[in-house]
Amino acid sequence: MVQNELKELVHDAISKLKPTYRVVVILRGINELSIKETAEILQYSESKVKVNYHRALKDLRRRINIDVREVVKNAN
Repeated sequence: MVQNELKELVHDAISKLKPTYRVVVILRGINELSIKETAEILQYSESKVKVNYHRALKDLRRRINIDVREVVKNAN
């Protein structure tokens, strides 16, 4: 049950990302494409892929951290 809740939390957090971040997370993080492959598909520079991926992960960490705190707070 906890694993399903975590999957839902991550999926929800990904869906709330800016579209330019979300697509990079899906291609790099979920589909496991390389930076070069992701850049070619999106017609971005490799630098832009790296920056967007880093910013997306930072935003995901923040969103998930906030959501986990709410879950814990509501459990008490």
